[in-house]
Amino acid sequence: MHRIVLTAITAGTLLALPAAGLAKGPAMPSEAEQQEAVSRVAALGLPIYQAGGQGKYVALTFDDGPGPYTAKVMNELKKYGFRATFFVNGKNFGRWRDTLRREGREANVGDHTWSHHYLPKLPATQQISEISRSVTASSNITGNRVQLFRPPYGSSTRSVNAWLKSRSMLNVLWSTDSRDSLGANRNEILRLSKAGTKPGAIILLHENRGQTYWAVNRLLPWLKKKGYTAVTVPELLALNPPDLATVKKRAGVGVGFR
Repeated sequence: MHRIVLTAITAGTLLALPAAGLAKGPAMPSEAEQQEAVSRVAALGLPIYQAGGQGKYVALTFDDGPGPYTAKVMNELKKYGFRATFFVNGKNFGRWRDTLRREGREANVGDHTWSHHYLPKLPATQQISEISRSVTASSNITGNRVQLFRPPYGSSTRSVNAWLKSRSMLNVLWSTDSRDSLGANRNEILRLSKAGTKPGAIILLHENRGQTYWAVNRLLPWLKKKGYTAVTVPELLALNPPDLATVKKRAGVGVGFR
């Protein structure tokens, strides 16, 4: 019998934690616990915006890579013993294949479609193709099954959500938008990220922007000073499971369920 906060996931693997870094703090959830935590929420077939409200853990998520700033961001994360989730676009894999492999080893890799199209404007078959093509390529390069998805512009569809549910994939949105993709300057990115930091927060960032890299360099030591640990989304969901009734309520009225 499983603990109430966790249920089993079918197929696929998530990355085991590194021997260093986060091991110095409280024990991190096992690979199996992370898988079970993802499955618990993915079974709803709905997007998630944040985890629960316990513990000083947050998820930093970076969209639109891999690219020229990815390695720099990962170096900074490693310096503080933090981990993050990268939602990647398949169109970038050819040029940044080795970078994607590193993301697969040191972080959690989610999908962000092949071409970053606005999904609701595409035919249903093309919506799914945009995801499946990128997911297959990512899995082939990293050797890991992709279990997380984030729709471009935060806009999904019922067809996409049903497809994700059938594959035990979770649609991950965010509780805090740094607004870096909307033209926020580096100080504003940092301010918004700090303001949105709370237990269970999922913070939206974009890895291939110089102003974001500047802000992240200052956000990470601030998180450390405040007693927060940045973890991957699967780790966050295992450490700080959300209330499923709250997930259902927010998904019914929130962005990303059309």
